[in-house]
Amino acid sequence: MKKLGLLLLGAMLCLCVSVAADVQLDLQRDTMIPEKDGILQLEKGTFKRALRKHKQLLVHFYTPLTSEGHRVAATFKAAAAELQGSEVKLAVIDVTKEKELAKKLHVSGQPSIRLYLSGDVTNPALCPVPQSSASILTWLQRRAGTSADLIADLSQLEASDDLIVVGFFKELNHEYVQVFYAAAIDLPDIRFAVTQDDEVISKYTVTQDDVLLLKKSQLIQTYTMKPDTPKEELVVLISVYQMDPVTEYNGQTASQILGSPVLNHALLFVNKSSEDFREIFSAFYNAAEAFRLKV
Repeated sequence: MKKLGLLLLGAMLCLCVSVAADVQLDLQRDTMIPEKDGILQLEKGTFKRALRKHKQLLVHFYTPLTSEGHRVAATFKAAAAELQGSEVKLAVIDVTKEKELAKKLHVSGQPSIRLYLSGDVTNPALCPVPQSSASILTWLQRRAGTSADLIADLSQLEASDDLIVVGFFKELNHEYVQVFYAAAIDLPDIRFAVTQDDEVISKYTVTQDDVLLLKKSQLIQTYTMKPDTPKEELVVLISVYQMDPVTEYNGQTASQILGSPVLNHALLFVNKSSEDFREIFSAFYNAAEAFRLKV
């Protein structure tokens, strides 16, 4: 009987040691995920562990041999430096090596950036393709808090060459103000602001519940919000006016044009050194202005 008791005790001790060893091994594995420049280098075997370990995991699915992949990777690296010590951990997955994982996660377009929250792999938030590291930081900030600046006077509307979107709202807790904020999250490269200031309303002669698009403090377009205004409609409107009526396609503008929610583009192939270029361009520009948001 004593021998049986000793044998059982020995088995229990071995079992406890084995379980403790397995837990220790899992903890060691969690710390063994390769990392470069503050960015986790994930693959199929480490993706789930990273999800368990980090409450907010921002993953860039990339193709290393494309120019756009390189551009976004550099932007991602700069953002990682800014986010050191925050709750958000950045990671990358090379889809040319992890095709099975990319297929399982339904990653199709490249590049793709997704924010996984609390280990939920089924419902990630899709980050717009960033134009800069500031785009990523702004997107994260707008998701976490207020999506637009609250301005109190005209001096806060900078005479910027970039587009500024200003909402004039009577009540800031109305449903379509939330639509305005949702559009701001989808467009992190654009400054959004809201105001209830009478001086601002008087200068631009608008009624409340209007959205104004400004450049250099000049009114470009006015849009009246309605209770049934969809976010997508507002996003397309702003995206169209973010660019000039005619934008030259090149390495710097390609990502902005191709990443735009605007589905239809008219292309002009022309020799810029030809004698009739100005005439051709002028006609094309006038047509682009006339048919903005109509084609």
